[in-house]
Amino acid sequence: MLPENNIIFSGVDPTDCQRMMSCFNPEIRHYKSGSRIIDFSENNDKVGIILSGQAVMERYDVNGIRTIIETLGEQGIFGMFFTFSGSVRNHIEIVAETDCEIMFLRRSEITKRCENACTCHSQVVENLLKLMSDKAIALTERIEILSQRTIEDKLISCLSIIEEKTPDGKTPKIPFTTTALSDYLCVNRSALQRVITKLKNEGVLSISKRKFHLLKYSDIDD
Repeated sequence: MLPENNIIFSGVDPTDCQRMMSCFNPEIRHYKSGSRIIDFSENNDKVGIILSGQAVMERYDVNGIRTIIETLGEQGIFGMFFTFSGSVRNHIEIVAETDCEIMFLRRSEITKRCENACTCHSQVVENLLKLMSDKAIALTERIEILSQRTIEDKLISCLSIIEEKTPDGKTPKIPFTTTALSDYLCVNRSALQRVITKLKNEGVLSISKRKFHLLKYSDIDD
């Protein structure tokens, strides 16, 4: 299975994509739910593309407390190249949330100078730069969420961002269990559950099987 629809190969002709994949010599591996896919403390050169399934990027601090940095769905990309972290104080890894099929490429193979100066190779490098920009934007959103003072504000900020990114005509969906959401927001699970119940009782939030609808306070006042 070729990741031709992945942003890393955006703008590359399928024939060129196939030819480049032969050059890149990809490795495809399967992981069971709950398995560790990659540990960034190993400082490896791999870029992973999720062909199927879902994974999460987790960080453990010196006290062993877990924080979920981001979720990665089908065609999601991860690697040391995108973590923006060189600190030995933080332990970052990718863990499979469901059974996953992952394609691994070596970053050095992607970014090395192409002897034939192929346009398609230049396009892939350009796409990698865009990916870094997108990751930086995601990091800014993460800071926006975590900078909120209360659990309620963190939750509403998070749900508002998810809602904004949901295509028209589709119902927004939280990509986490309640436990994982609490780890993502860096809050206590029980306290988060109480806030969710409060917002539901107030009519601010309706939620069913992770699908949700968030009402604006102005809508409630009307």
